[in-house]
Amino acid sequence: MNKARVAVLPEIKTPAERPFQIREVEIPPLADGAVLGRMVMAGVCGTDVHILHGKVPVRTPAVLGHENVARVEAIGGDTPLYDVTGKQVQVGDLITWLPKSCMQCYNCTILGDPAKCERRIGYGGWVVPADQHPYLVGGFAEYVWILPGSDLVVLPPDLAPEAVVLGDALRIMVHGLERIGGLEYGDTVVIQGCGAVGLMGLILARDAGAGRVIVIGAPATRLALAREYGADETIDITQVPTPERIQQVLELTDGRGADVVFECAGVPAAVAEGLEMVRIDGRYLIAGHYGDAGTVPLNPHLINRKQITITGVWSAANKHFLRGLTLLRKVPLEKLVTHRFPLDAVNEALIAAERQETLKAVIVP
Repeated sequence: MNKARVAVLPEIKTPAERPFQIREVEIPPLADGAVLGRMVMAGVCGTDVHILHGKVPVRTPAVLGHENVARVEAIGGDTPLYDVTGKQVQVGDLITWLPKSCMQCYNCTILGDPAKCERRIGYGGWVVPADQHPYLVGGFAEYVWILPGSDLVVLPPDLAPEAVVLGDALRIMVHGLERIGGLEYGDTVVIQGCGAVGLMGLILARDAGAGRVIVIGAPATRLALAREYGADETIDITQVPTPERIQQVLELTDGRGADVVFECAGVPAAVAEGLEMVRIDGRYLIAGHYGDAGTVPLNPHLINRKQITITGVWSAANKHFLRGLTLLRKVPLEKLVTHRFPLDAVNEALIAAERQETLKAVIVP
């Protein structure tokens, strides 16, 4: 085990240009506190698609893959290593690792918001380029070299890897629920978008006591999954135009609108549409715009007249992932991973994700 195969992104190109190259690299010796992990599964995230379109900057050449599960193969040095909960990390453990906040900058210390750390380190394109030590710094590879001091989580033995690679979407929505102050029992919730983030919003809303959940999106296969996971109503955006979608939501809420609307689509026009669906004194959460998808005209009078509270959510802190583990353990999420690709087919995986042919695709080296 001296070398590892890795999918390298030499430069930013769209998925259709098949930009990833499979290379073989030497596995560097482990520094004290570093971890060598044998990759079990890496999620293909919508952010990876945004990266290939130049909407989210990374350090090229890059190794993408930030939703990861690996088996610990070796630990550098003799000093005991502990995860973020204080559990000792052992060879053979199944682990994931989270973005690392510095806990020293203004946002971390004064604002108390490590999700907005000014010096945050994230695997999958942001730690170091793929041509610098330790090279294996993303999940699209056979092995991963995890730097000393990284935020590890030893996973419970009863937790499926498929559930963990959905944890990125889950922790964002856990964070989002926190930012809007949670749900009132019996709230009506509208969710715009039925990808991984939208479905995590659906499952969390159900778990938090929502009385009715309406999911708006496409394609039909995703809406079918939404119904399976508890959506009371679904609206297909390919079949129902915008004015009729708004009208349907109003009819389903006795003309008042939803108590809470989650925007999980990443489409600017969805924001203008969603504000029409919120009731007086309702709340609107923008969770889908991690990449800059552009602008959209809004009528401020609508927000003013209905006294809508609007907030955004950006990534999450460790606590949001750890809280989400409770849901991962009690809801069977494995079927949300709809497609598996070997490492050699990483380009095909990104193409399929961009075309929305998958709900959640994973790379299984």
